[in-house]
Amino acid sequence: MKKKAHIPLDINKISSLLSSWSSGDLIGISQIEAAFQSLDARPELKALSQEGLDAFKAILRSVRDLLQADSGESWIKQAKLWLESQADALKQGGLREAEKGAEEDVAEESGESLDPKEIYEEGYFSNIIEDKKMLGQLCDEVREHLEIAQFTLVDLEYDASNPENINKIFRAFHTIKSSAAFLGFKNLEETAHAMEDLLVMVRDGKIGVSPELIDVVFYGIGLLRDLVLIIETSGGIVASMVESFKRVDIRPYIAVIKKILTDYKTKKIGEILQEDGKLDEATVDSILSKQQATKKKFGEIAVEDKHVSEEDFRAALHKQSAAVHKASYVKVSNDRLNALIDIVGELVVNQSMIRQYILDPEAARETAERTISQLESITTNIKNLVLSMGMVPISEIFNKLRVVVRNTAAETGKTVVVDFSGDDTELDRNVIESIYDPLVHIVRNAVDHGLESPDAREASGKSRMGRIRIAAEHKGSGIEISVGDDGLGINRDKVLAKAVKQGLIGEDAAMALTEKDVFSLLFLPGFSTAERVTEVSGRGVGLDVVRKNIEQIHGKVEVISEFGRGSEFLIRIPLTLAIIDGFVTLVEGTKYIFPFNLIEEIIVPEKALLSHLESGHWMLLNRGSYIPIVVAREIFDKTARLTVREAGAALDAALIIIIGYEGKRYGIAVDSIIGKQEIVIKSLNEALYRMRVFSGGTIFGDGSIGFVVDVEEFIECAREGE
Repeated sequence: MKKKAHIPLDINKISSLLSSWSSGDLIGISQIEAAFQSLDARPELKALSQEGLDAFKAILRSVRDLLQADSGESWIKQAKLWLESQADALKQGGLREAEKGAEEDVAEESGESLDPKEIYEEGYFSNIIEDKKMLGQLCDEVREHLEIAQFTLVDLEYDASNPENINKIFRAFHTIKSSAAFLGFKNLEETAHAMEDLLVMVRDGKIGVSPELIDVVFYGIGLLRDLVLIIETSGGIVASMVESFKRVDIRPYIAVIKKILTDYKTKKIGEILQEDGKLDEATVDSILSKQQATKKKFGEIAVEDKHVSEEDFRAALHKQSAAVHKASYVKVSNDRLNALIDIVGELVVNQSMIRQYILDPEAARETAERTISQLESITTNIKNLVLSMGMVPISEIFNKLRVVVRNTAAETGKTVVVDFSGDDTELDRNVIESIYDPLVHIVRNAVDHGLESPDAREASGKSRMGRIRIAAEHKGSGIEISVGDDGLGINRDKVLAKAVKQGLIGEDAAMALTEKDVFSLLFLPGFSTAERVTEVSGRGVGLDVVRKNIEQIHGKVEVISEFGRGSEFLIRIPLTLAIIDGFVTLVEGTKYIFPFNLIEEIIVPEKALLSHLESGHWMLLNRGSYIPIVVAREIFDKTARLTVREAGAALDAALIIIIGYEGKRYGIAVDSIIGKQEIVIKSLNEALYRMRVFSGGTIFGDGSIGFVVDVEEFIECAREGE
């Protein structure tokens, strides 16, 4: 099969870029440069005569000289017409022969395609892992993050002032880079890395958001999609994959980004206002002097001193930076979908039988009981099947983390063993997808920063082999995932020094911070104590990703560290869409559900066993020890502060649930008990989410609603009220 030569297409692309270029557009220049590099690399040029090749090179040099001169827009038409005319002459004088020769070469050798120009060094693709399952998961994950970046880019174009949009796109490319790196896809890694570098400059305010910049990022998304498509169409065969990769040159695009990073800088507000004639040079200098003295922003001073109007300032701000709903998807196997379709078919038949009974009760009376029984069975099957679609074992993530540890250890020259426990713990699919990125960052940081080098470990009396512990378990009304290491731990003083240096906190305030407050600084965007930026970590992004993703599912993350002994990250996730065995109670007519696994016993209190302390709290004597009692009404309704007499009367009529939590026992006084039920937890809306004592809600068979109690927060609220 003959392969079409690409030189005319490249020339047309350059011509189109020249037509859309305007003076001062450095991104446009970079795109034209990249197109020239692509044209220069075409193998068909080898077949040109020396005369034709010299003429072709002269065209490129002439246009490049005009680009560098940037003498105004008048040269655009000249360059465009000249390029097109010279291209036509070039085709007449030898290019057609070159293309013909290239096509003949393609037709020879039993139909083998033209050998690609060697654009990647030897061994560039030698680390690709040949695992079809993991390759498929990589493709799904990269595509998902590209969708996030694509949707957010549209938002960013309309609202360039929103820093969270920039952070979201940045995190997407950072995750793609990390995932591609540990599976050995260096081309994906380098492309995503370049895009990440570009977003770093945008995030730091060194490059402004513009339509041209958005176009550059969109082009990179398309390039990454093409690389993923190659992985998918190769059938997991690395040799076929590499052969296709060699024909996709990522260097021109990376060169564009590098040129942008060096040449394309954001104009300052003062420069824009001066160009627009709103300020003169002397006024700008005056505002800058005042800015140094007051530490206020330039625009704030300019508007306050009435040098410019607020409208002019906003227009300049828009020049400087010069809502799409993100769809949510889940992956479900065809087998489960087919099973659901079959069950729904049975439901339709059952519906017809019930309708027949309604139309003619006497005739269908004999089958009515059987029909209702079938309906109950079908409903139960649908419920179980649908819920199973949303629940997956965490081993799906743990298997990937094994590869993350292995590759990160190899990159850092360390020997690491990893222990997993609780891999059969099931989580909601949305939770699994949300915690994967945070866990990858935590694990990579644990190996890179947490564990010392083998020599350093040996010198401190430790084994040369580092150890990572990753565990998951149901705890309270949620799930706790821990990632620990036996490394050096976090240097508290180093964290404080970096925070003070970055202006996040004053020196006096730093000394008063608790250890928990100090470690919380690690989760600020851009904060990192790493001395250098590496491919593994050190960009100040990982822990920011952890916190953002966990907060999206109403979870929490905490750091525990002892310098010299190691660190542990604890991620506590509420069961947003999971199923729990709940114990339903009534408090002032509202249903509240406590996790059944925490309940030890239920007591009808006797007055002789109740004691009132001077502090105002009540205690219950149970099995030879005193247990603090929490009146649930006072926690759920902050306005219901009871007097001693009212509390005593309430306890006389109450039932007390004894729960065990974190090695301690507590008594919770409720009005009455309904009993144990299987509860499907639903997420709360934003208004109810602010009530931190609830981890979710549910709907009962009679249409009433209930609230699932977060026991940890419940106990914490009781302590705060002491």
